[in-house]
Amino acid sequence: MKKSFVMLVVVGLVSSLSMPAFAIKQLNDKFVEIYASADSKDASDEFKTLVKDAKCNVCHIQGENKKKRNPFGESLHKAIEEAKFDVKAFGKEPAKYADEVKAMFKKVTEQKAGATDKTFAARMKAGELPGGDKEGKGLAK
Repeated sequence: MKKSFVMLVVVGLVSSLSMPAFAIKQLNDKFVEIYASADSKDASDEFKTLVKDAKCNVCHIQGENKKKRNPFGESLHKAIEEAKFDVKAFGKEPAKYADEVKAMFKKVTEQKAGATDKTFAARMKAGELPGGDKEGKGLAK
């Protein structure tokens, strides 16, 4: 009994110290707001629909562990880590961090899209999702 309790405490401590998952709805909401909102004049209706259908797969890969990301998700994850961005705080108060998130998205969209010659922004302008197809696949890293 005592061993079980100690093991439970250790597991709880380790899990609380681990890196938080970045798959939070507010990041997707902010991406939609910036790049694919209903009133956006820069995005085609097809792109808006594609983003709406893809949901989390704008950054993640369908059917995979959410820690596995497509090239856009990997680039965004790296930017979040480099900025030491407080994802938990953003999840609770997205409006407070809106400008910081917008700047991170801008930085990431200017990067090369995986192994292609296009940037993520060029893919989006061409009506493609930044990280692959609507399942988050199809773009080589």
